Amino acid sequence: MQETGTATRREMMLLTASAAVLATSGRAGAMPAAAHGGPGGIAEVLPAMPGELPLNWADRADAFDRFIMNPANKLFRSRADGSRYFASALEGTGDGGLTTFAPIVLGKILRGEPMDWLTPSLAAYYGDAHGIFLDGHEADSCEYWYLMNVNALAAGIIRSHLAHDPAWTGRLRTSADRLIALAHQIDYDFNDQGYRFDTRRAWTKQDIYRQPDAVGGYAYLCLLAYESFGNANYLSEAREGLRRYLSFPRNPWYEVPSGAMACLAAARLSVLDPGVDVAKALRFVLDPGGRPLQTGTWGRSRVDGLMAGFRTEPPGEAYSMESLMTAGYLLPVVRYRPEFASAIGRYLLSAAANMRLFYSDCIPAENQSRPELTSAVPYERLSRTLGGKSPFAAGDYGSHRSIYGGAYALWWGELVRPTEEPFILKLDLARTDFFEPKKYPTFLYYNPHADARSLTVPTPDGVRLYDLAAHRFLELHGASAAQLAIPPMRSRIIVQVPDGTCRTVRRGRLVCNDVTVDYALPNE
Repeated sequence: MQETGTATRREMMLLTASAAVLATSGRAGAMPAAAHGGPGGIAEVLPAMPGELPLNWADRADAFDRFIMNPANKLFRSRADGSRYFASALEGTGDGGLTTFAPIVLGKILRGEPMDWLTPSLAAYYGDAHGIFLDGHEADSCEYWYLMNVNALAAGIIRSHLAHDPAWTGRLRTSADRLIALAHQIDYDFNDQGYRFDTRRAWTKQDIYRQPDAVGGYAYLCLLAYESFGNANYLSEAREGLRRYLSFPRNPWYEVPSGAMACLAAARLSVLDPGVDVAKALRFVLDPGGRPLQTGTWGRSRVDGLMAGFRTEPPGEAYSMESLMTAGYLLPVVRYRPEFASAIGRYLLSAAANMRLFYSDCIPAENQSRPELTSAVPYERLSRTLGGKSPFAAGDYGSHRSIYGGAYALWWGELVRPTEEPFILKLDLARTDFFEPKKYPTFLYYNPHADARSLTVPTPDGVRLYDLAAHRFLELHGASAAQLAIPPMRSRIIVQVPDGTCRTVRRGRLVCNDVTVDYALPNE
């Protein structure tokens, strides 16, 4: 939903590839201040326990998948050349772009679905003329946050499903090289809105759309290229991009994806460079008061854990895509830096519960714009107050329900699982870590209660459980399950390691059968 004459953050999704955009000069103004304190400061702004139970994300994922793949709903479409695409919104008819296609395909890969029939359509968003993935089909221009987001998603698809195919890995390498060439041309200054690849010029439609935080997404993509191909130049570029991102004295946030990517890049690089300030990267993303992390109460509903849209949007707005996509990047941070487990666990528990405000079957009909539409697809936007109702779920730019945002429910169905304790979730730390092609299943359990709780954690046959925070294997003596005691408002991190693996310690890391289990063994 959009007020007449109001600029919308989604309007660029609907611009054609040939739209004329005039570049403007000038720099962005001062950024909002970052939150004080480390990520442990989350305890000061988010409740330990949300007011509602977390949603059942596996059920939400299944419902979304069934709905979008049902031909009767006309959301899954074909081009004249036979390639496939998805609409971006429930009411949409046009191509939703790689912003929509990629998270759906990657979500299906995470769900274990065979994707060889659908992944060829990814090529529709790769332009041979420009040598990089772009959001639109046969596009020439892209906003910076879209550019980083869609290339990260495309890379995730390639790393997880197409790594055996030299044509696809070649596209991944070429995209990284083209991005580096762009960064060098603009001297790493992404403080514009986007870039035209046909004219090789940066552009800005309005100053409010400047996106300096894109350099954080750049660091992630360069580091992913390094992990894919081993070229030291990619590692150098990742370090430079992250150095520039973390050198901002104030939060450079424009849109959540680039900052979320920067968190994972920082955590991974901190293994090589202990001086990397991972806490600062997390503070930028989890900056409270809607900058971008929403906190507190709207009407009678808690909104802790939801994410705002872009920086200069009016206050009191949250979006389903931004609120869901962060998990895929923040959860793997804990694999490298276990000390952030409880902060990230607390944040995601709130988000897992409060995302209900985007789903029509969880909120009163009078607090939403189109209650008659399916509950399988979330609303795009949540406003603190609209039409005298608080909160109010609606959409943006003429849409109401978000396919590109709801796509991440497919991810959450795999990453966020219930346990026997209703408020203790089993959070998957490994599935969306595309830096590592080989890793063992790793799970975070955060206890929000004021007292210790014990969980029964099944132990699969032939598996030993490693406590990542304590840096030791649990002694189960052949038991089929472990009783996992979790202190109040703290976390446990468990890695499932095949029994009988060859264990070695290399440069302070525990490696089992050439798979790194623990990146930070304490000095003996």
